Amino acid sequence: MSKLSRAFGAAMLCLGLLLSAGIIMAKQDQSTPPAKEAQKKEQKKSDTVTISGTVSAVTDSALTILDSEKSEHTVAVTSETKVIKAGKDAALADVKANDVATIEAKKGTDGTWTAVKIIVS
Repeated sequence: MSKLSRAFGAAMLCLGLLLSAGIIMAKQDQSTPPAKEAQKKEQKKSDTVTISGTVSAVTDSALTILDSEKSEHTVAVTSETKVIKAGKDAALADVKANDVATIEAKKGTDGTWTAVKIIVS
């Protein structure tokens, strides 16, 4: 009878461990975002780029920046582009040549880049 008791006890222990593992896995599945949401976030990240460097030219519709590798990047600017200078909202007219800036730009369907945000330090 003691062998039967031990076997039954071992079986109950295994069953309890399996149930606990199943509950933990179910909770983890609920906390992770669905695959489509994660894919949308990844796609959104890949559609934008951050460019840092020194402003070399500013017009009403574009900003040109020279990065640390001496590559020149021209980015279109729209009325929806947010400009921040010295931590405060600013206008594109406040951005001058030789300012150090970071641009968050979004790639359009035609392959051009449009500034979403310009931060001048």
